[in-house]
Amino acid sequence: MLRQLIKPKFIVVLFLLSFMCVSGCNSNKKVGKPSATPLVDDSVKTETTIDPSSSSSKDPAESRPNTSETTGTDSSDRSEATTGSTAGNSKTTDTSGDNQDDPNTVVTRPILTTDPEEAPIVLAWTEIFEKINPSVASIRLKIPASTLYQEREEMFSSLIIDEEGILISSYSMFAKAVDYRGVLMDGASVEVFIDNYLKPFSAVLYGFDAMSDIAILKIDPEGNKLTAQPISKRNNVKVGLPIGVIASPENFVMQGSLIPGHVMSLQVPSVRENGLPYEIFVSDVPTLNKVPGAPLVDEYGRVLGICSASNQYSYLDYRTYIIPSPIIVDVIDYITGVVENPPVRAATLGIAVMTDESAAQFSQRYDYPIGLNVTCVQLNSPAYIAGLRIGDIILAINNNKAELTEDLIESMKEMSIGSYCVMKVFRPSEDTELTFSSYLQQARH
Repeated sequence: MLRQLIKPKFIVVLFLLSFMCVSGCNSNKKVGKPSATPLVDDSVKTETTIDPSSSSSKDPAESRPNTSETTGTDSSDRSEATTGSTAGNSKTTDTSGDNQDDPNTVVTRPILTTDPEEAPIVLAWTEIFEKINPSVASIRLKIPASTLYQEREEMFSSLIIDEEGILISSYSMFAKAVDYRGVLMDGASVEVFIDNYLKPFSAVLYGFDAMSDIAILKIDPEGNKLTAQPISKRNNVKVGLPIGVIASPENFVMQGSLIPGHVMSLQVPSVRENGLPYEIFVSDVPTLNKVPGAPLVDEYGRVLGICSASNQYSYLDYRTYIIPSPIIVDVIDYITGVVENPPVRAATLGIAVMTDESAAQFSQRYDYPIGLNVTCVQLNSPAYIAGLRIGDIILAINNNKAELTEDLIESMKEMSIGSYCVMKVFRPSEDTELTFSSYLQQARH
């Protein structure tokens, strides 16, 4: 009898509880099937609008990256650091997970500029050395044996430009270990020695530009934040400017070397066949063993350039040729864009010519014909093999007049790898017109 009474009461209680639950639920909510993505109410518009009143009171500087006071230890102010993203393309490649440990797959955009608006302060050279030296790394390049040479190694300098492991150096030091594809040959290796780290870091040659003599290296700092130096986009170089080169230390030297000097001369501004600017300047700093790849700084502690080891210049020349920082900035951006968006099969002639303004002044002063005044001929390039040299004036390319830099750039765009290029040239040193021809090669990066 007791069990029969409990059972109906139990049923009544369950009925009341279920009724209360249903009445307490929101009757406007829809119940759908489970989904892997969040449910979105179709009645709600997803378009984002901006309140004028709120945007007017907000500081505009908060909506853009701060590049005026970038430091090597503040990662929040670094430039965009995503693989596969370039100007005009907002796509990014996911570099999370196991790929993050592979230096071939993770490439960050380096710190490029630090141009504060306030006037710079002259620093003591001891302060400048203490500031820059932690970012100067020593490179050991091991080159495998070949039919002509035994196995050997080169030691030179480099500069850390991003705390996550990006360095720059002189490409000429790597040229002997790079094959025809533009990659390190089998058996070659690169090690990076950094102060305060007992063991070297293994590095990869991420990319390079032979004409500007810039090489970009990538290491995995294993979670450590390296001390990086920003590169100024401003051209602060003048003849007579006191400068110093901070190179990695020689063997048995406790600290790196600081070599003082002055700026001796500036090359005329030039333009390359791909539209990139080309300039160099010369210092009286002697070309010692560890100088290639070392940063050159001014009395304010600003990095003005990187020392080149290009054999474009006579090995008997005691002076050091410097790649200016604004050129480095442009070349880094160019190399990164090319490497992150392969394949790129561009033809190259291997020259740089004066800017139009400089060429016009040069022609008027010396009464030379108007044309493309050659300021650089890359060694072993099609132009070099054909016989073109610095100082020549190109009058025509494939029977088309070549009077402006734009003529050179457009001519190169119309030609491809393997195209036959004929150049009509005036050589001032011989006061005669010559004709050179060559087949264009593929540009390597």
